Order: sequence, then C-alpha cells, then structure tokens
Amino acid sequence: MTGDPLSTPPLITAVMIFRNGERFIAEAIESILAQTFTDWELVLVDDGSWDGATAIAQSYAAAHSGRIRYIEHPDHANLGMSASRNAGVAAGRGQYISFLDADDIWLPDRLEKFVEVSHAFPQAGMIYGPTLYWYSWADTGANYLGREDEAGNMHLPPRQLIPAPTALRQFILTSGGSLPGICSLLVRRDAYEAIGGFEPSFRGLYEDQVFLSKMTAAHDVVVIDEVLDYYRQHASSCCSQAIATGAYDPGTWHPARAGYLRWLQGYLSSIGLDDPVLKRAVVQQLRPYRVPGYIPVAKRVVRLWRGLVRRARSRVPPPLRRRIRQMIGRPNLQVQGS
Repeated sequence: MTGDPLSTPPLITAVMIFRNGERFIAEAIESILAQTFTDWELVLVDDGSWDGATAIAQSYAAAHSGRIRYIEHPDHANLGMSASRNAGVAAGRGQYISFLDADDIWLPDRLEKFVEVSHAFPQAGMIYGPTLYWYSWADTGANYLGREDEAGNMHLPPRQLIPAPTALRQFILTSGGSLPGICSLLVRRDAYEAIGGFEPSFRGLYEDQVFLSKMTAAHDVVVIDEVLDYYRQHASSCCSQAIATGAYDPGTWHPARAGYLRWLQGYLSSIGLDDPVLKRAVVQQLRPYRVPGYIPVAKRVVRLWRGLVRRARSRVPPPLRRRIRQMIGRPNLQVQGS
C-alpha cells in the first residue's frame, strides 16, 4: 500500500473502502468530518477505482493531511472488500476500529455514542447497533424502489454484555435477520487482530457476515438500540448488483449463502466451538442446497407467495402498514436526526 503515516495515534481508526462511487463518497466523508467526537483518523482505501472517486478521496486526504489518509493496493489493483478492509485497519493505529462504506453516512453523534458504551463495557470485543435501511435518500422526495426506510432488529437485549457465541446463534437462527450493517460496528483492535480480521477469500458478498461470525464466535459483544448510521439502498450497490445477477437474494436460497454456511461449518470445527444449537442450525440451513431439485421448486413457491403479499400490501395505506409492523413486534427504535 502507498501513503505516509499519520502522526499522533487516535482512539478510533475509521476505514472507508471504495471502488468507484464518485456520486456518494464526498457525502460519506463529510459525515465523518461532522462527528461530535473528534479523536479519530480516517483511512480511505481505493480498491481499484476508475471513476472520479479516486480524485475526490485524494483531495480530502490533501485537505486534512493530519487526519485523513489515502491508500491503494500496488498497481491500483482490485483485491476485494475483505483485503481492502484489512489493509485499512493495518494502515491505522486507533485502539478501536469502525467502518463506513463510501455510499453510506454516519449521524453526527455516532462515534460519541459508541465511545460512551465502550467505556461502560471495556471487555466487549465489539459494539454494534441497528442501521437504517435508507430508501428515502433521493433529492426528488421519492423513495428508492418505492420502499419506506426501516431500522434493523438486533434481536438481543441492549446495553448488556452478550457472551460469545450468543450473537452468532442469533445471526444463524434468524438467517441473517439480526445482523448489523458493517457501518454499525465499533471493534476493539486487539479483538480484531486475535481473529485475523476479514477473510480475503470473501471478496464481496458475505465478507461482513464472515467477519461478524468470527468476532461473535470468540468475543463478548454489546448491542445498542439507537440508529446512528444510514445504509443507502441504490441500484449500483454490491448487493443490488448481486441480486440482479442471481448470486444473492435476501429472501430465499442463493449461492452466496451456501458458500458462507459451508465456510462457517468448517470454521466452527477449526476453532473447536462445539455449540449444538449452532451446529444443528447450520446443518439445517445447508440441507436445501444438498437436496437435488429442492431449491427450484421452493423458489417458485416463494415467488408466488411474494406476489400475493405485494398485491395485498399495495391495497393497505402506508400509515396502516406502519401500525401493523408495530403490532407484530417491530422495535420502536429511536432514529437520530430523522
């Protein structure tokens, strides 16, 4: 990697990886500059961009040379998301690590709130919270895909030390439904180093879930219940492109999840984590991928069901939809700044 070392070690190293994304990267960087907590450094990791994002990142690094650093892989190569996050962490020196993708934003008190919790629970290897799935970002006032903003559900009690591997069990038992976004983490550096960081073989899809699995298998965590970052939903994101190609479908079976589950099964065995609930859940979720003909038939059933749900939903006014979600147990989370 290229770049000059930063001066005084800060408390937090923020890592932002990007491959292109000139449309949103300045807004993401500005949201870090706007933080009420100021003891941070930002490492911008260019993963082989060819649009204007490189120049934008370099201009911020030049304007804030004491706090923001631009690095890239040798020969401006594209090595993938995991390798890029690892490179950003290695280039920084903060006691804690946090991530923000170049198309998302942090709210101004995001770092301040996380640092408060880290002081209250110094033994936690990671602190995380719910992100806002942000559909209403467009200036036109229209929501992306016509969907409403929605906060994630962590399915765990807030502001308590959650022993390992409780959070990992929740990730698997909810089929990823209780996962935080990558931009909703504060990770202790020594805990990160103890698990070996991100897995470079996961270049894109599931790189975050692999990392979260490694962290929660080995370290106690704390969950907060405030939404402090916005996860922008848009057509050029990694997930949207994977959905378009069929590699990823958050609502049903897809090749990327099979790869993650097989990796997790091997990883749990390699670290000697003998958790019956976790092992049984992984085996059960792998079963559809092993039964010939099961997934094509099941997907047709899912598509039919989704069509019925969409038609029914279209007939329900938005205020009533929100009320229904509250009645069936959606968390009443405080969304800062909304």
